[in-house]
Amino acid sequence: MANRKITIFTGNRAEYGLLYPLMQVLKSQKSVELSLIVSGSHLSDRFGMTACEIDTVGIKKVRMIDPGSPLREKILDVPMSFSSIIRKVFAVLKRLKPDIIVLAGDRYETFAVAVASFYMNIPIAHLFGGDLSQGGHLDDSVRHAITKLAHLHFTTNGDSYSRVLKLGEEKWRVFNTGSTAVDNAVSGMCASPEALAAEFDIDLSRPLILFTQHPVTTESDMAYDQVKESLEALKELGYQTVITYPCNDAGGDLIIKAIKQYTNRPYFRIVKSLGWKKYLGFLKVASCVAGNSSSGIMETPVFKVPFVNIGPRQAGRLRAENVIDVPYDKTAIKKAISKALHDRTFISKVKNCRNPYGNGKSAIKIAEVLKTIPINKALLQKKMTF
Repeated sequence: MANRKITIFTGNRAEYGLLYPLMQVLKSQKSVELSLIVSGSHLSDRFGMTACEIDTVGIKKVRMIDPGSPLREKILDVPMSFSSIIRKVFAVLKRLKPDIIVLAGDRYETFAVAVASFYMNIPIAHLFGGDLSQGGHLDDSVRHAITKLAHLHFTTNGDSYSRVLKLGEEKWRVFNTGSTAVDNAVSGMCASPEALAAEFDIDLSRPLILFTQHPVTTESDMAYDQVKESLEALKELGYQTVITYPCNDAGGDLIIKAIKQYTNRPYFRIVKSLGWKKYLGFLKVASCVAGNSSSGIMETPVFKVPFVNIGPRQAGRLRAENVIDVPYDKTAIKKAISKALHDRTFISKVKNCRNPYGNGKSAIKIAEVLKTIPINKALLQKKMTF
């Protein structure tokens, strides 16, 4: 019997980290031939050229696809990049001829690959379907659109599992596996505290904040003013803070412009991208995480670290008791961070919070389905259960 050909697509640093555990499991399977398609901000110098950090050992074929516009300064640039990726990925998929393609999340690059794969009759396996983040950006609509194109669904929690079923997907296609973010967190495959302290000149005996703030797509013109509230709060607090660049959504350029104005602060460490192993390493030693990244929701509960969630980007997403929600307001942000660092009652609650995103074995469960699911007419011909 021929090996099953599975292709994984990744378009940004965070998504790659989430796909990494699954890639590792699939590479170890003798019955699987694994290939990888890389695009999006992975290929942008401005975001750290993270394609260089991708582990390609054991992957038979790797293809790089220039998205056409890795940094989208305006929302109207998205359709141009979208159409470019569809054209380019069509040619790549025609050569790779995968039995299944694996997509994660809600990015426009991922949606473009889903559209191309769907019309090429390539079964789509989708991770993180059914999640909610109703904070004024476009991810929910894109995520649910990919769900309607996908043939297999791997959800991160029971709420998302129920939501995918409510979208009309057949029950046999949907698997509640938990989040691969937890797989990474419990794996121990992160940078050591000593290595991080040496590389970034961090004093681990003092409070440390990890900060990432992304733009909200429907408010992209306000991104500069919004992140300034956060940066001013962090400046006035004066704690050691590791600041990473945002994703390449519209408005990301404005956030980068604001961040660059704080490069002379001696207690700030500003980096384009940490890579997922260093990022997890910082989660392990951080006193507090702040910003609006989904990692603050999904991964901080595993490390029992507080998360100050700024603005509406993650509104509606299932969260643990370690989250403090605040608006774009300097005073509110300072107050929340101070609570996260010094309120003994809240810190005790954080140390006992429950992680709602699985037990760290998601990749094994997903890989087993991908290896064994029959690829036939029933898989490709979807029936809605409305």
